[in-house]
Amino acid sequence: MAMDEAVMRLRPRQSYDTLRIYMWLPSGVSIGRRQDAHRAVDLEEIRRKGYKLVRRPTGGAALLHAQDAEITYSVVLSSSHEIYQHDVARSAAMIAEGIVGALERLGVEARVGGFRGSESQELCYLRSGSSDVLVGGRKISGSAQRREGGVLLQHGTLLLDFDPDLWLSLIRTPGMDSATLAGSVATLRQLLGGVEIGRVVEAMVEGFSEALNAEKTVFSGLTAEEVGLSLQLYHSKYSKPVWNLEGRA
Repeated sequence: MAMDEAVMRLRPRQSYDTLRIYMWLPSGVSIGRRQDAHRAVDLEEIRRKGYKLVRRPTGGAALLHAQDAEITYSVVLSSSHEIYQHDVARSAAMIAEGIVGALERLGVEARVGGFRGSESQELCYLRSGSSDVLVGGRKISGSAQRREGGVLLQHGTLLLDFDPDLWLSLIRTPGMDSATLAGSVATLRQLLGGVEIGRVVEAMVEGFSEALNAEKTVFSGLTAEEVGLSLQLYHSKYSKPVWNLEGRA
């Protein structure tokens, strides 16, 4: 999360937009910027399992980022990008077309929008949003967006696997049972049988390049300045209970 915020903050000094693709080790639970940590998740169970809790700089609801079971992406765009000119709902949906493009390249038919979720739910995959990506009416990707200083940051996920009992043990979802939750969610391994991570990442790069209308794609790590700010943000914010539990920077 510190890296994503660093890339967002430093975008005005760069000449390019950024797509970042990563996975989680160890497993982590992230909550939205405005969620009540004590209400949204079971903090003791998260600690007991050895997972990490972090509050995202973006909004949305709680997510389990299970090791080897999910790919996370972040997109950082400047205000000069055509997508930025649209409102949050429309721009988020346009960015999520990158996931649709990736899935199509993998042989999966998908579309953006239309999931019938509830905004009161603390669990992301039970909430509806303009940028939900659906396969056969089931949600396989969700996202959340933040704008600050003329820069857009959008976080999103792509599920590879899903254990409803594990999710329900960590994220508070009163009245929800594992069978109903499982029926609302789709995963790549469920759809394809097996998943080769390198091919999925390649498809995501291609899908987002098309959705973001990128004329050129360059593969790179963070700049030295982005690494430095990431470390600063980690030590001063994202490793602190005052941010992760209380939402105060």
